[in-house]
This record gives sequence, C-alpha cells and structure tokens, in this order.
Amino acid sequence: MSDTLKQAEQVVMLAILRKQPDAYGVAIYEELEKRLNKAVPMATIYATLETLEKKGFVKSKQGQATAERGGRAKMFFEITGKGQMALNASLSALDRLRAGTKLAGAMA
Repeated sequence: MSDTLKQAEQVVMLAILRKQPDAYGVAIYEELEKRLNKAVPMATIYATLETLEKKGFVKSKQGQATAERGGRAKMFFEITGKGQMALNASLSALDRLRAGTKLAGAMA
C-alpha cells in the first residue's frame, strides 16, 4: 500500500513539521541529528524526500537564490493534507501496537 510510511519517512515528516516554514535539507538534517542523537546521511534524507513527494505526502518549493549559497536557491518542503493524514494514521497505528506493552531492559 503506497500510503504506508516507513520509519525514515515518519522521522523526516516529523522533522519537516518541527522546522516549518524553514524545512530545507540541512535544517531537516540538523533536526534529525539533534532529536535522534545520530547523523542521518543527507543522501537518505533527500531520497526519502523524493519518495514522499512522489507519494504526494510532501511538496517542495524553491526559495530565493542567496549569495551565501553561491547563487543557489534552497528547496523548502511542507507536508500536504494527504501526508498529514498518512503520518497521523502511521503514528496512531504505532501507538496502538505499543499500548499496553512493557519494554524489557537492555538485553546482553
């Protein structure tokens, strides 16, 4: 089913929500690194953004070119209504699966 979200898609979409209206590649990367306590490769982020855009869950728009970026423009991302519904459904399913479970301590 194309409306099913993978974990990488979930975390990228959550980072977009946190960074809006300034959700562009590096900002998403920094948010994920901060919240997950690990670096997510930029290639993974951009591949995930491309997949999400193909599914209609996010849309991109080009910002203004800036001198600090050598005249290049940033690509900003936002979640669509369809994406918000998919994210809500995915997170709700995860919450239902987790409900009532007791996580065991670390296993050796």
